[in-house]
Amino acid sequence: MKNFLFDLYGTLADIHTDEESAAFWEEIARLLAAPDAGEVRKDYLSFCRAEAEKLPEGGEIELMRVFAALLKKHAKKGCAFAEDGLAFAHAFRDASLKRLCLYEGVEELLRGIHVRGGRAFLLSNAQACFTRREIALLGIAELFDGILLSSEVGFKKPSPRFFEAAFRKFSLRPEECIYVGNDLSDDVGGAHAAGLACVYIETAQSGRYNSPPVPDFEAEDRPALARILFSLA
Repeated sequence: MKNFLFDLYGTLADIHTDEESAAFWEEIARLLAAPDAGEVRKDYLSFCRAEAEKLPEGGEIELMRVFAALLKKHAKKGCAFAEDGLAFAHAFRDASLKRLCLYEGVEELLRGIHVRGGRAFLLSNAQACFTRREIALLGIAELFDGILLSSEVGFKKPSPRFFEAAFRKFSLRPEECIYVGNDLSDDVGGAHAAGLACVYIETAQSGRYNSPPVPDFEAEDRPALARILFSLA
């Protein structure tokens, strides 16, 4: 196997965010210099729904358009982000982020793949306005031969169109790749639909499904994941 493709959140990195609490929306209203946190939340959700309604099957919204609409409607005099949507996106994420860290052994795993002559790619359902920065903060950007996020493609797992975009961008052949993820539907089901084998590792962020697809390999922990991948490299 030449190419090892990875999900990020719940597979390589542990994350917890909170976009539901009143305190979070009070902070977002403060960032916008807006008086009514409830109205800000209502409009954010409404703008997200409006973007989602435009999408084809398997499509992914681009949150930067949502943030632009939110800033246009709610940013008041004194808002530091009125002309900088990306900075607002970062501040929005920082306000919601409670935990972000690599799982133990991730750096060693990625370096071990390269030592064995393999290549590592990150293919994840994620918003680039958040995740490009978080990959850098985690210190793993240089450990990937390529990174592609769903908001950059306009499609998300389990749509085969997300994986096909990666095949084109990085000149990959499905039969020379294996995908690694923690979600039986998005990762295993999506990988299989795109012609990829898949390794599944269950984490606290894994979902629960009726009659889920069966992975080609299953790792009970991270040492087991490393053993599986290194045996394939």
